[in-house]
Amino acid sequence: MNNSLLTCKGISKTYQDGENQVKVLSELDLNLNSHELLAITGRSGSGKSTLLHLLGTLDEPSSGEVLFKGQNIHQLSKGKQADFRNNELGFIYQFHHLLAEFSALENVMMPLLIAGGSKSAARASALAMIDSVGLCERAHHKPSQLSGGERQRIAIARALVNKPSLVLADEPTGNLDSENALAIFELLKSLRDQQGTSFVVVTHDNDLASRLDRVVNLTSGHLAKADSVNE
Repeated sequence: MNNSLLTCKGISKTYQDGENQVKVLSELDLNLNSHELLAITGRSGSGKSTLLHLLGTLDEPSSGEVLFKGQNIHQLSKGKQADFRNNELGFIYQFHHLLAEFSALENVMMPLLIAGGSKSAARASALAMIDSVGLCERAHHKPSQLSGGERQRIAIARALVNKPSLVLADEPTGNLDSENALAIFELLKSLRDQQGTSFVVVTHDNDLASRLDRVVNLTSGHLAKADSVNE
């Protein structure tokens, strides 16, 4: 049985810098299975964020294919790509990007309201998701009233509230101390088990990355063989 969720086939990305061409990714292949937690490590400037942008249709590859459930997502129209991002993807960043004027609950409700859901249904789903990240008692607090770890938990709840198939996380623990960083990684694993969501996590922290299912390293535009696999 094919358990593949996402496949990259020979993707390359080249940027024009004045008269020079800068190749960031080169003939890169990657396969991600359903329910898998994949860590991508690499030095700053190695192309990790660029790769996430390609996987999330936020940028176009110069060549190659990105297949999601067998479909080439870069052949979709812009409208269909927006639907794909709204329905299938969640995004987590190093900075939480919560809206300061809204409560934690309202921030988590936002993707559901944007998708056209009713306010009552969005509220119920958001409260359940906030409960999943252990912050029920903080639901009505604004971001400024939350700790760094709590803000990132709410950002994770927002990314997962629409029950995406795949979450793309770019340095999700980059602003946290080691204790909070470990708690966030354990939360991602717990949510994967609860919801069956797959995660691609870009991180510079090799110790924390090794706690995920599989680790690959991005060097000079290529993915190296997995560093470790946790059985």
